[in-house]
Amino acid sequence: MNSTFKSGDAVLVNRLSYIFSKPKIGDIVVLKKEKYIIKRIAKIRKEQVFLLGDNKKESSDSRVFGWINKKEIVGKVIFKI
Repeated sequence: MNSTFKSGDAVLVNRLSYIFSKPKIGDIVVLKKEKYIIKRIAKIRKEQVFLLGDNKKESSDSRVFGWINKKEIVGKVIFKI
């Protein structure tokens, strides 16, 4: 699968989205590790999410850094500029 986003792409992120609703499988989200990264939610359990990158061959995602707490999500990507 080709990457949905490339390094340097600008995106619009709704930081309030998960205050009023719950994350859903398939949502594209931003989180901050050493830098801001964009991943897609693949699995959800209680207060944790499993994130996958669209470019599975080259992506550093939950297969590398494990499940993350929902509170680590900065926001939901709503638009690619």
